[in-house]
Amino acid sequence: YSSMTAEPTIESAESLKDAGNAAVKRENWSEALDKYTEAIQLLSEDETALRLALYKNRSLVRLKLEEYEGAEADCTQVLEANGADTKALYRRALAREQLEKIGGALLDCKEALRLTPNDAALKEMFPRLAKSNNDLLKKTTSMEHRVSEMHKLVFDGQAKDAEQRMTAINNLLVLARESETGAQRVWNEGGLVSLVLSAIASKETTDEFAVAAVRVLDEVCKNHGRAMKLLTMLNKEDGAKAVQIAVRLMCARPGNEFVDATGLIVQRFFNACCRMDRQKEIKPDPAVAEANKLWIIRLILELQSMLTDKNVTVYVRETVIDLFVKNLMHMDGGVPRGWSWRFVEERGLLTLLDVSAQSPEQCDYPVSHETRQHVAICLTKLHDDMVFDTKRVIFKEKLDLYFDNLLKRNNEREYQIRIANLLCTLLQGPVDLGVSLATNDQITAMMLHMAASEDLLLQSVAAELIVLSVVKHERASNILKNGLPILYKLYNSEDANVKVRALVGLCKCASAGGDDLSKSTMTEGSTLKLAQMCKKFLLEVNKFPVEIRRFACEGLSYLSLDADVKEWIVDDPLLLRALLILAQSAGALCVYTLAQIYVNLTNSYEKPKVDEELVKLAQFAKHHVPETHPYDVDQYIEKRVRALVEEGAVSACVAIHKTESKNALELIARAMVAFAECEDLRGKMIAEGATPLLLHLTKNATGEGKIKAAHAIARLGMKTDPDIAFPGQRAYEVVKPLVELLHPDVEGKANYDALVTLTNLASKSDSIRKRIMKERAMPKAEEFWFMVEHEHLRAAAAELLLNLLFLEEYCANVVQKGTDKLKLWILYGSEAEDVRLARTSAAGFVVLSEEDGVATRILDEIGSWRDCFQEIVMHEDPETQRRGLMAIANLMERDDKICAEVVACELFRVLVAITKLGEMNAQRKMSMEEAKRCLAAAETKGHIRASDREIYERTTQMSTLVEE
Repeated sequence: YSSMTAEPTIESAESLKDAGNAAVKRENWSEALDKYTEAIQLLSEDETALRLALYKNRSLVRLKLEEYEGAEADCTQVLEANGADTKALYRRALAREQLEKIGGALLDCKEALRLTPNDAALKEMFPRLAKSNNDLLKKTTSMEHRVSEMHKLVFDGQAKDAEQRMTAINNLLVLARESETGAQRVWNEGGLVSLVLSAIASKETTDEFAVAAVRVLDEVCKNHGRAMKLLTMLNKEDGAKAVQIAVRLMCARPGNEFVDATGLIVQRFFNACCRMDRQKEIKPDPAVAEANKLWIIRLILELQSMLTDKNVTVYVRETVIDLFVKNLMHMDGGVPRGWSWRFVEERGLLTLLDVSAQSPEQCDYPVSHETRQHVAICLTKLHDDMVFDTKRVIFKEKLDLYFDNLLKRNNEREYQIRIANLLCTLLQGPVDLGVSLATNDQITAMMLHMAASEDLLLQSVAAELIVLSVVKHERASNILKNGLPILYKLYNSEDANVKVRALVGLCKCASAGGDDLSKSTMTEGSTLKLAQMCKKFLLEVNKFPVEIRRFACEGLSYLSLDADVKEWIVDDPLLLRALLILAQSAGALCVYTLAQIYVNLTNSYEKPKVDEELVKLAQFAKHHVPETHPYDVDQYIEKRVRALVEEGAVSACVAIHKTESKNALELIARAMVAFAECEDLRGKMIAEGATPLLLHLTKNATGEGKIKAAHAIARLGMKTDPDIAFPGQRAYEVVKPLVELLHPDVEGKANYDALVTLTNLASKSDSIRKRIMKERAMPKAEEFWFMVEHEHLRAAAAELLLNLLFLEEYCANVVQKGTDKLKLWILYGSEAEDVRLARTSAAGFVVLSEEDGVATRILDEIGSWRDCFQEIVMHEDPETQRRGLMAIANLMERDDKICAEVVACELFRVLVAITKLGEMNAQRKMSMEEAKRCLAAAETKGHIRASDREIYERTTQMSTLVEE
């Protein structure tokens, strides 16, 4: 193992505090939070002053990150030691206001005002809180009545029928979601718990009602305090028993929807024990986790026991594995560091390995074919969380121990299947560990022996293991040399399970050269024959079950690297529809293979940039150079994209996306960004659910996958009305991923598309503009605005900032003294070569010209303002000229001093000349009207007087100039 992840150097709490303070100054809130949290962990009990300072600083950071519960807790820590700390009182009041704890916020504000009666922020806050408190009292009275009425219908038997009771429970859910006040009333001091548990246990309760009841309980448990209260209520004497009741609620009813709902409640327990939230990207608080470590241990142990419990259903077992995936790994946003290490060191890893050795055909407890994927993902993330070499060694030792125990009995049929299942899981998860175990003579001999037997189960398992063990081109060549006859023998089996697995092996060997034409491992045309065999399985929807068809899809995914196969697939609409049907039936079971097909067909996989000089050098030195197939050029790729989208590829991606595999989600994101390349297909994509899918990908895919998904969102919104592309709340949700694209390390095309889409969104409303500002789009957009070497990016950034100018806060930021932004709007307005930038900047100048103080700043700070104004009013583009004249007219109407300065310089003659352009310059007619406004303003203020000639022209409406 590499020692690249050395033990971290230990910093002092004081230095970490300084680093946190520096991050605050840079407004890097996430880094500041990490530094302050790390510093708090290093402090001893007697370092009270530094501890309180760190808690107070962290409370500010958490307010900025909208982690209001954490901010409130930090302020409480300070106030318990010093109740007269005004800053802590003020910040706790802010946090409580956002948490809708208005009464507590008002008390904090009152106390802070008593201590510092002249504080302006507190004076501004107090009347606001007083009004909110009065409004809340009225709302509470109304809310109590509504909750009481619904409660009677749901739990007191006053509903006329089942339909009315169902409507009432759904209304309770709405009331709980509506506000914190509603959630408190529905919770009813914990009275809700026994009622929900009784409803779940009752045989008279329908599954639909039970699910709704659990969702109500889940909604109120989003509050960390109520979630912990629920745990203690379930069994006040025995905490372990309470956790068992809470976690095993997933087993109370068999329906998947019920299991999902109860699984969410278990997630709330983890969130409460560590004060974290993956969805809101709130990191765990180590101090809170330490205080609740006994509850965390109980949760982990109970979930671990369910992994091998014979009474636990398949879907519950897979949900338990997913809960480990979401919560156990610190590096992936789970509980604080160390818990995954303990899990591995104790019996946790061995339990997972035992699950990985099971298969539906031979198992000690119920599993499905999909269970293996869940375990593979969990093992991958668990191994990735072993960030130090010592931890990886322990992981490997545990794995070797389990594997060696199985290997001792590898001459027994049962253990041969277990070994093969384990290796298949590892080869789909932590691949390197799987390869290290699979590449030895003992396993190879066992694998070939199993394949050569007459036992159909041994044959199918062996075929699958052969397929997965082909992980490199060299190993494929080795299999071709030694194992091809066995694969052909298995393919000729009459059992479809064996036949299709062998087919996958042949397909994988055939594709081992990738898209490099010169490294093909089989003769020309053989890949198409194999593809046709896969097609037979896929089209027989009624004959073959999902399990067999998903293997055929896997075989096709390997072959789809071949350009001839790519064209063959898209030319067959029936095959494309069969893939869609498989996606809708199998869901996440075929996520990787189907997404891989779409990525291969659209050529959206990662390809290294080719340096032509290096290619020539390699050719000269007679080194291997990859060859591009004639069908892998843009013309054919676009044709394939169109065929895929027309035949439901987007719907298929929506159907398969519910997986915890970040790599699989990245593949979907790559395919989606390729689909969105074609402008005329974007409407169909939106109609089939592309936007919510892409939002999911921006939160759950790999880093690269998140960028691709955000880029696809940007493409969807570039030339589509935001109300159609991102209806309702989605217009706010897409802002964050789009803003994250505005990074210099992201490719320029994605930067540009994101700027354009954000511009469209910013045109809709002040609330969306505020969201864009809140996500710190302004400084990122301004970086592109300053880029003189990228004219398209600069112009797109200017358009976004122009729409943001309609937001009062940003406009005030530009106008205030101390920045050069105002100057830049005027300078860019005179840009001669980039008409798009000039038009946008001139429009921005118009908006700013209506603000107080702008004229004074122009005169005081822009020495070359006369030249800039003159270049704008003489601009070749009529629209830029009109906008510039409109801005100057606004300034002259509003400010006497600048009006006098304009009249006193050469600019005045230019304005007069523009008013005389005449009918021959019809395209500048509006410019003439704005120039007349300028002169009218100067005349009104007494700086000029109309000549006799001018009076004559006004009276007769005739020009005295002769037009040539």
